[in-house]
Amino acid sequence: MGCLIRCGSRHIQCKTSQDLARQRLGTFPDFAGKVRFASGEQLSSIPCFLAKSICREQGAMDMAVSDAFSEYYTELLEGTYDCVDRIVLNAFFPFAQTGGGVRNWWRRLHGDDLTLDDEHLREMAGTFSRRLHAFCAKQGIPIIEAQARDRKHELAQPYEPNDPKFCGLFFVIKSNAPAPVWEVKRNGEGRITEIRHRKSWPYVRHFFFHLIDQEWGHVTIRMCGYPPFGAQVILNGHEWVERLARRKRVVAVKNGNCFIEGSDFSKISRLAAELNRVETIARLRKLCERWIYHTCLCFALPHVDRERSGFAYQYSVFQLELSRNLLFRRGTTMDEVYQKLIDRTRVPLALKHLKTIFGFSHRPHQIAKRGRERTEVFKAVQAQSYDLTVFKIKWGNLTLKIYDKGGRVLRIEVVVHNAKELRSGKMLDRLPALLARMRDILVRFLGTIQAAHVSFLDVGAFEGLTEPTTRGTRRLAGIDLNKARNRHVVDAVVELSTRPNGFTVAQLAEAVRQRSGQDANTYSARNAAYDAAKMLGKMLLRRIERSRRYAVDPPAVRTLCAYLLLREKIIKPLLAGIVRPPGRPPKVHTTLDQHYVALREELRRTFQTIGLAAT
Repeated sequence: MGCLIRCGSRHIQCKTSQDLARQRLGTFPDFAGKVRFASGEQLSSIPCFLAKSICREQGAMDMAVSDAFSEYYTELLEGTYDCVDRIVLNAFFPFAQTGGGVRNWWRRLHGDDLTLDDEHLREMAGTFSRRLHAFCAKQGIPIIEAQARDRKHELAQPYEPNDPKFCGLFFVIKSNAPAPVWEVKRNGEGRITEIRHRKSWPYVRHFFFHLIDQEWGHVTIRMCGYPPFGAQVILNGHEWVERLARRKRVVAVKNGNCFIEGSDFSKISRLAAELNRVETIARLRKLCERWIYHTCLCFALPHVDRERSGFAYQYSVFQLELSRNLLFRRGTTMDEVYQKLIDRTRVPLALKHLKTIFGFSHRPHQIAKRGRERTEVFKAVQAQSYDLTVFKIKWGNLTLKIYDKGGRVLRIEVVVHNAKELRSGKMLDRLPALLARMRDILVRFLGTIQAAHVSFLDVGAFEGLTEPTTRGTRRLAGIDLNKARNRHVVDAVVELSTRPNGFTVAQLAEAVRQRSGQDANTYSARNAAYDAAKMLGKMLLRRIERSRRYAVDPPAVRTLCAYLLLREKIIKPLLAGIVRPPGRPPKVHTTLDQHYVALREELRRTFQTIGLAAT
C-alpha cells in the first residue's frame, strides 16, 4: 500500500497498485455492445469546481445550526453537541461491476479466461476461508460463527483488548448472508457466452474483521468471501471524538456511544464539528487503505496478485447517523419535558413506534445514583438504567428518533439506512453534502416537533379558516372542521409533516383513505389535490419548488395541531362528561383529570345560567 505524504497544505501520494492500475486500464466492451470505462478509481485530488462546492457546504456545517426545540428550552439546558454516530462505507472494485469487467480482471490475474467458471470462483472463496482460519489459529485470534440476526458488535465486546495501546485485529466472526455472485455461461465449444449475476442471491460466507485503530477505535470490516470481495467498513464517530479528546486532555465521560453529564460539552462540540469538515474524507480513505488490503483482502488476493490484476477499492457512503444531544440541568426536568412532548405529539403525528424500557423509577437531580429499583421488572432489565422511551418515525430509508441517554441527556437522531435516499450523491467525496442534508432534516424535524408540542391559535383563526379563498381566478371553499373529510385531511397533513422530502398528492390521498376507510374511487388523488389547494390558499401548505411535492412549515403545524388538541383534548372530553352520567371515579386522579372535572362542573353551571340543556 502506498503512503500519503503531507507537504505544506498539499497531499502527495506515492505510487501504489491503484496508480499502476489507473495507467493500464482502459475501455472494454460489455456484452451489450456498449463501451464502458474501467478506470473508476477516486481522484487523488478534488477538482476545483467540486472543492468550491464542498467549501461552501463546510462553512455551513461549521456554524452551529440552532433549532426551535433547543431554543425554547435553552434555560433548562447545560450544554449541547452534534456528532456523527454510525458510519458505514461500501468498498467495491469498480472494474468488476459488469460481466466484461470481471472477464478482463480474470485475464489480468491468470493470463487468460480458460479457468473462469463457477468452480474456480468457489475455489477462490474456499482459499480465502482456509487461509484466514490458518492465520487466526497461528496468531491465537478467536474466530466464531454467528447467526444472521445476531448483533456482531455486541458479540465482539467481550473480546476487546484491555490494553489502551493495542492496535490491530483481535476478533473474527463468520456468518452466511445473501450476496451477488457471478455465474459464467459457456456454449458447447467451451466459449464464454455470458457472465451475469445469479437471479436470486445465494447465501455465501461473510467475514467480520474486528480491529482497533489508534485514531478511530473499534472498526469492523465486513467482507464477502466470493470475488470481487465486496466489503463494508463500519465505524462510529463518537469513538473518534473520544480519542481526540483524550489526546487534547478534554474531559469526556462516555456511556455507550454518547457523552453524558460530567463532560465538557462546549469543547466536545468543537471537537465533534471536525467530522463535518472536508478533511474527514481523507481520514476515512486513509483508514480504509490502512486495513482493508493488508488485514482482510490479503487472504484472498496476496499483494503480488492484487498488483498484477490492478485490484483497487473505491468507497461510497451506505449508512449514516447524525445526532443532536441535549444535556439538561436536571434529570427530572428532562423526563417531564420528554414525556409531555410524547403525550402531545403522539396522536397528531400518528406515532406507531413508541417503546418504553423500564429501569429505575426516578431520574436524578444531579446525582446519578438517586432512584429506587422497580422490582416488578427486574428480571426483564438486567442492567441498571432509567426508563428509556424511544420516539421513532420511519419514512422509507430514513428514521427520525428521540430517546434519552444516561440520566440527563436527550438525543435526537437522524438515521439514513441508504444514502441514496438523500439524493445528494453517495460517493465518499460527497460526505460533507450528505451531512449537511441530514442536519437540515434534523433541524426541520425538531421544528415540526416543537410546533406540534407547543401549539396555539391566533385571534380570529376560527373565522378565517372557514372563509373561502381564491387562487388566481379559482375560488376555493374554506376548511370546515365540522366535516369529517376536512378533519381527516388535517390529520393526514400533520402526520405527513415529518417527511424529510415532503409528500405528494397520492400520498396524501392514501393517508386520508386510511383514516376514513374509503376506497380509491370514493377519495382519489383528484379529491386530495382539491383539498391540498384549499390548504395552500390558507397558507397551511407550501409547494416545494421544481417538484410536485408539498411541505408543511412549523407555523402551519402549530396551527393545525392547535385545532386537533382543542377538539380532541378539550371540547370532546368536556361535552362527553356533561352529557353522559358520571360513572365510577378512577382510583388515581392525574393533574389533567382534575382540570377536566373542574371545567366540567363549571361548564354545567354555565349552561344552567344561560338556560342551555345538554342532551
